[in-house]
Order: sequence, then structure tokens, then C-alpha cells
Amino acid sequence: MITLFCAVPLLWAAITDYRKRIIPDWTWIVLLLVGIISAFLLSAPNLIERIAGLLIPGLCLLFLAVKHGSVGGGDIKLTAAAGFCFGLYALVFILFFSLPPALIYAKATRQRSIPLAVFLCIGFLIYAGILIAI
Repeated sequence: MITLFCAVPLLWAAITDYRKRIIPDWTWIVLLLVGIISAFLLSAPNLIERIAGLLIPGLCLLFLAVKHGSVGGGDIKLTAAAGFCFGLYALVFILFFSLPPALIYAKATRQRSIPLAVFLCIGFLIYAGILIAI
């Protein structure tokens, strides 16, 4: 059920990131709010896993942004909000299906900066499809 509420903001973030290379703030805010509301209504994932999902990828991407400047602020906020919404383990699963296509796209287009929200959305759709199939 939580995945349905997250589909629209992730799809919108992917579309606008691809077209304009910007991620609207409302997309990550909605993901974070869905995560906060579901943290009190659902038992899994637990709050510690959600906080880890927020902090670990968010801090890693923030470090990359400061050191190399290759990650945008919208990508950091969207990934951190998705980590809180889905939990660390689900985010790892989503990133497992997001990052290889992102790497292939970056190599094929020879771009240093890619629209990461597009690939996060792809990973999310695979994750949601597997959840629905189970």
C-alpha cells in the first residue's frame, strides 16, 4: 500500500529530472511524509531501519556532493526521503536495480552528471512489481 502513495512523486521527480535536471521539493517532502505517517501506522520497517535508511545514503551522497560536486541536492534529498519511507533494506534493493542502469547510461552518453531520479524510479518500479507479485 505504501508503494502506491510513493509512485506519483517518484514518477514526477523522474520526469522533471530528465527534462529539466531538477527535482521538485514537493516530491521528496511527500515521500518523507508518507514515511512518517506509515512509521506510526505500520510495524515494518521499524523506526531504526528507517532512520538508517535516511542517514546512511543521505550522508554518503552528501559527502560525494561536497568532495566531487557530481551529485545534486535534489538527488540527496530524494534518496534520503526514499530511505526513510521504505527503510534501509528496501532502499538497498531499489539501489541494486537503479545504479547499474545509471552507470550504463553515464558510460554510453559520456555524461558526468546523470538524472538519478529516473534510475531511482526504475529501481522503485522493479521493487514495487516484485512486492505486487509476491
